[in-house]
Amino acid sequence: MNQQPRRSFLEELPPAPQEHVHSIPAPAPAPGWGRKPAHQRDRKWESKHKNKTFAGVPQEIQSAILDLAAHFRDEFGMVGGADAVARELLRYALAEYEAGYLKMPTIQVSPTSTLKSHTGSGLTSRSIPPRKAKKKKSKEQPHANYRLPEEIIAAIYAIPNIEKDKAAPHVIHITIGQVMTCLLTYALAEYRAGNLALYTTPEMVVPGLAAGRSE
Repeated sequence: MNQQPRRSFLEELPPAPQEHVHSIPAPAPAPGWGRKPAHQRDRKWESKHKNKTFAGVPQEIQSAILDLAAHFRDEFGMVGGADAVARELLRYALAEYEAGYLKMPTIQVSPTSTLKSHTGSGLTSRSIPPRKAKKKKSKEQPHANYRLPEEIIAAIYAIPNIEKDKAAPHVIHITIGQVMTCLLTYALAEYRAGNLALYTTPEMVVPGLAAGRSE
């Protein structure tokens, strides 16, 4: 009996959501404070995808994502903000991880042991070493918040178990924050190196953001 080929956990990733224009009002001075929006867009996607918090993502990574979002908004009118940038960076990095190009940094956990005793010879003197000073924990870990498709979140959360299976029988430790940091760091480095292209959607929709490997 022929076995079905194993399906990748990335095969079901949906295309980037498109946010259609419902109306574009004629330019007019807005009453009161603030500026009148240039358009109204469908926010059903945002309402169905709540912010997901990821602990331990460095602030410099979050700042780079915000900088990219501001660039594509100001230069190309992109909507979606940092969520759109993070989504496309993660989509690219997950595909690279699946292909074997991206390696996760893991920490091997030292095996635990129990204490036993036996009668000594009395020929060797021993000193009792002082306890090591405990490292002070940072006051608060940085937290990143992004709206992401459920398929991408599921793929991210699957990685620690995949890595543990790869490392068996050794025991490793890897957190979701470390996974996110590794994925985003990789994708940002690929973007800076010119290997990852980010581009906006066609003019018939409010420009969203998509990603692909540079040719």
